[in-house]
Amino acid sequence: MRKIKYTLLALLLVVSFSCDKDFEEVNTDPNNPTSVPAHLLLGSIIRINQNVLYGMQRGGDMGMCWGQHLSKVQYNSEARYIPRRGVIDGIWDSLYASVISDAQSMYELAQEEGNTNLMGAALVLQANAYQILVDLYGPVPFTEAITPGNNKPAYDSGETVYQGIIEMLTQAAGMFSADGGEITSTSDLLYAGDYSKWKKLANSLLFKAKMRSGNTGGLQALVGTMMQSNDDSAQIIYTANDPDANPIFETVVFGNRPEYKMGEPLVLLMESLTDPRLQVYASPNASGVILGKPAGYIDLPNEALGFTYANISGMGDKYLDPMLPGVVLSYAQLKFLMAEAANEGYISGGTNGALAHYTEGITANFAFNEVDPTAYLAQEIISFSTQAEARKKIAEQEWIALFGQGFETWIEQRRTGFPELDPAFEGDISSIPTRLYYPTTENSLNQDNYEAAVATLSNGDELNSPVFWDN
Repeated sequence: MRKIKYTLLALLLVVSFSCDKDFEEVNTDPNNPTSVPAHLLLGSIIRINQNVLYGMQRGGDMGMCWGQHLSKVQYNSEARYIPRRGVIDGIWDSLYASVISDAQSMYELAQEEGNTNLMGAALVLQANAYQILVDLYGPVPFTEAITPGNNKPAYDSGETVYQGIIEMLTQAAGMFSADGGEITSTSDLLYAGDYSKWKKLANSLLFKAKMRSGNTGGLQALVGTMMQSNDDSAQIIYTANDPDANPIFETVVFGNRPEYKMGEPLVLLMESLTDPRLQVYASPNASGVILGKPAGYIDLPNEALGFTYANISGMGDKYLDPMLPGVVLSYAQLKFLMAEAANEGYISGGTNGALAHYTEGITANFAFNEVDPTAYLAQEIISFSTQAEARKKIAEQEWIALFGQGFETWIEQRRTGFPELDPAFEGDISSIPTRLYYPTTENSLNQDNYEAAVATLSNGDELNSPVFWDN
């Protein structure tokens, strides 16, 4: 009997030792890892950021319509400057929670992995999202924005945020290197893992941030480090199927919302320049011609005015393609910014140098739209010889080239003042908006900081309070 007891005790000891030895391995769920590889966050951050800009209830209604690339023949409240507050709340929430915060998590995970290339990509994505926020809202939380445990972050001035953006992009550009770690190609929806293109993007966004903020020192040093061709443009290739198709397609075609039509100012300007891209941007109306609609009007559709679904042209097939690339920053836009910089004396070249950059920008956008620019560029009306003439034509060509790019259309027209646009007819306010309202939740959940930020805005928390670079 004693022998049996000793035998059982020995067996229990062996089993106990075996369980302790393999405890962590046996009790680890392979389907619920405790640590996520940094690169797995990259794709969702890129896609969410771009969908915020391209979503038609966001970058369409309050971007392309306010910038007057598009107009609407029904459901026209947003285009008349009555935006839905819930949509505005969603822009803020998505950029902070799903772009900036997730990019910070990716940065920290990449730091643990020793992957400086992914750390650099995280900084680029954060900086770009912060720039969007300032350009849309004005002062926003930055220095305290993603501080753990701080649910009431202070707002920083637009100038402070832009300085932080410039510092982040400068730091990011210095992180990319051949031995900086892998950027997994399947997670990288912009450059399929090419760190050298990320480095060019960081420097190109830095150039853009400096131009927009007016902090133009050091621009010459960036020349030669940025995008060199359309192959370097930062853009997502969407898939052919919902829900991963281009958001313009998903709303207008898949969602059957054809009220989004061409804006009259864009159509008239392109016609005056005999611009063949108009045939790509727009589709003929029921009469076989391309016709745009002026911004605004309450009573729509309106047969008496001719503002109907059949009479006003919709977007062209290319821009309703589910696989239309979603552009973060194009080589064409960079070249227009460089043309402006040369024309203003921020980089070398003067007016002649500006003309060269401008011509390259037009050529790059024609290539994106698969149109031959030769005859267009040969027109005397396209060229310029004076600084004042260049200032206007560069801005107008950039505005034309930004077609389909959501908020960027409206933002750049505000910054340059070209082309000169009239406010929407029967609009809720008498001028084109210069910002969005702050989210409704900020006044209740972060009241003191919200009120301090509003006090710095010239007209308070209203659509016609300009952001700092718009003064």
